[in-house]
Amino acid sequence: MAYPFLIKVYEDYSNKIISKDDFLEILSFVQSYVWRRFVIGLPTNALNKIFMTLYEKIDQDDYVVSIQKYIAKRKGSHRMPQDAEIIEALKHKDIYNIKSKNRLYLLSRLENFNNNEVVNIEGSSDITIEHIFPQRPNHVWKSQLSEADLKLMKEEYLHTLGNLTLSGNNGSLGNKDFISKRDMPEKGYKDSRLWLNKYLSEIDVWDVQALERRFNIMAERCLKVWSYPNVDLEDYNESTEEISIFEADDPTHKKLEYVVLFGQKLKIKTVASLYIEVFTYLFEQNPEVFFNTDLGERLGIVKYHNREKLRFAKAISSNYFIEAHFDNMSKFDKIKYALEIFEAEDELSIKYAAES
Repeated sequence: MAYPFLIKVYEDYSNKIISKDDFLEILSFVQSYVWRRFVIGLPTNALNKIFMTLYEKIDQDDYVVSIQKYIAKRKGSHRMPQDAEIIEALKHKDIYNIKSKNRLYLLSRLENFNNNEVVNIEGSSDITIEHIFPQRPNHVWKSQLSEADLKLMKEEYLHTLGNLTLSGNNGSLGNKDFISKRDMPEKGYKDSRLWLNKYLSEIDVWDVQALERRFNIMAERCLKVWSYPNVDLEDYNESTEEISIFEADDPTHKKLEYVVLFGQKLKIKTVASLYIEVFTYLFEQNPEVFFNTDLGERLGIVKYHNREKLRFAKAISSNYFIEAHFDNMSKFDKIKYALEIFEAEDELSIKYAAES
């Protein structure tokens, strides 16, 4: 995904166009962008188009910031999730059952952030992932937690970030109660040198309240590891760039220079023409969707002999017409709704014409 873009950036670093610090900052930013999207489950295919054209968006006089601003302005499936989205997603996301390389990457970055002594986690057979509240709790756990906490631990938090840690003694700790895990000589949380176990070494009970406190500490660290760029977007103008329709400004009183619909560049100049072009294409691809969902109702679709019932009927096939008596913003909304139904959010980009 990002490889072709980063190769070009690396060439600029090799040619001394940018400094080593700038190059490393871009690498870190790309990691943050991709990882934040993974956390909340945004589609990876949207990244291909972003990185394919990202190098062209660079302002050589403001190299790093221009990249950050361009990404920060993306919306919809191209966006960089903000802090609140990340915290909410991480709180409930099943981290234990994601791909092992992603799980280890997450915990490794958290553990080693700002550490003077790096802990080798990836590829190490000595360190494993452990559930603090175990997958098969013994009778002590059941006697120490309230029914409400026990239910939440099992059903909501078992595999989440707040309940996971790293241990070199997973087999020894097993299903033991929390105090036994904490105080086990040389193997417990109190004797662990890992940052992930620091909070665990200081508390006396592991319940939902303790888990949520630990999660907040970990979430705060996540936002530092995979940070959101601190850039001012007020002076950033992209109104005449090619962008996804989901990111486009209000089209009222605007003309188009061209659009790219399902990979085909079309010289369409008005939103009215775009509206008919999109629905003609979609109807040709899969007419059933117009009738099996509420899309047809939203568009007022009718057969040829009923077209006079519409205020401004426009043909999308030889036998079907839709209502076109909408303002530009409403047309955009209907197009976006249709693209979502067709799972084709990344298949329409537009470029506004420069204002004369």
